[in-house]
Amino acid sequence: MNAVEKKLQEEFKKLEHLKFPGCQIQAFYKGKKQVDFHWGKTYAYYDLASLTKIIFTTLWYIDQVQKRKMSVDSKVSFYLPWYPHSQYKIKDLLSHSAGNNWWEPFYKQISLHLDREQRYQQLEKLCRQAPIKKEAKAIYSDIDFFLLGSVMKSLSLSPILENWKNLYEEFYPKTSLHFNPNGHRRLNQNLYAPTEKCPWRKKTLQGEVHDENAWSLGGVAPHAGLFGSIDDLSAYGRLLREALLGKTKRIDETVFKKFIKRSVPKAKGDWGLGFMLPSQENSSAGDLFSKTSFGHTGFTGTSFWFDPKRDLYVCILSNRVHPTRENRDFVSLRPKIHDWIVAGVEEKK
Repeated sequence: MNAVEKKLQEEFKKLEHLKFPGCQIQAFYKGKKQVDFHWGKTYAYYDLASLTKIIFTTLWYIDQVQKRKMSVDSKVSFYLPWYPHSQYKIKDLLSHSAGNNWWEPFYKQISLHLDREQRYQQLEKLCRQAPIKKEAKAIYSDIDFFLLGSVMKSLSLSPILENWKNLYEEFYPKTSLHFNPNGHRRLNQNLYAPTEKCPWRKKTLQGEVHDENAWSLGGVAPHAGLFGSIDDLSAYGRLLREALLGKTKRIDETVFKKFIKRSVPKAKGDWGLGFMLPSQENSSAGDLFSKTSFGHTGFTGTSFWFDPKRDLYVCILSNRVHPTRENRDFVSLRPKIHDWIVAGVEEKK
């Protein structure tokens, strides 16, 4: 155990009162693993929740742009003629600037007896009817990513799952990242971290997507549904680091940097294209990550943050929603974890 891990261990020993089952943390500084830390009860695989947005959908758009198959300046209605708001562009969805509500309980209106593609058609009708609000600030919205999924399907002429399989083969072939379509687990149930004791599914979820809307879509969605290990998430970080350094042919450095730079004014929000930027106050990346950092969080207690200035990225997996989403302790702990790691690697310099 190195000095940074000892620092984490010391801090976590003070946290016995916190109400969350456990977590896994890996951190890489200048390409070298500095932290491989486990606390509490941990599992091989976790529900990655909204990290699906950056691991899958955002990377898919980066790939389309670098292959010149589309532009983020294109109108959404060019790909989706049924979309009634012709003023909005792809980049407005990626930066959560299209005025969609943050969430809607669409799962209550989707017919579960239909196949996945028919369910997505129902979802599109609901998105078309969803109100748009002209807001001064960007609203983080799953609906934006439902629409990005529809554009994906329109441009590729393929279902969401097929697009994932193609992306996986190109970018993640050595990982175990996966969806569990229609609740059919790829792996033994006990390998998955349990999430919530769901009040309406009447069971504790384990290897079954936590997000209700993703579940109603058969567990395969552009905003949530991926499962993976801490090593899988670190492999994703390694891929992005290679892109930043211009050391991979898989991601164009120039295109990638456009996605991680600020896309909206500070007064409107803290967003790149698909990626979160550190918020002005109470950032989930803590107080020490630089303002050039980018990343994302997941509702189940997952997160990924990359600080290019330090060449540091931190991967965190937890199932803080077990047995209930009312467990909020981990949300306030997460920024401190990032601060402890930054302080630790800075001391080692």
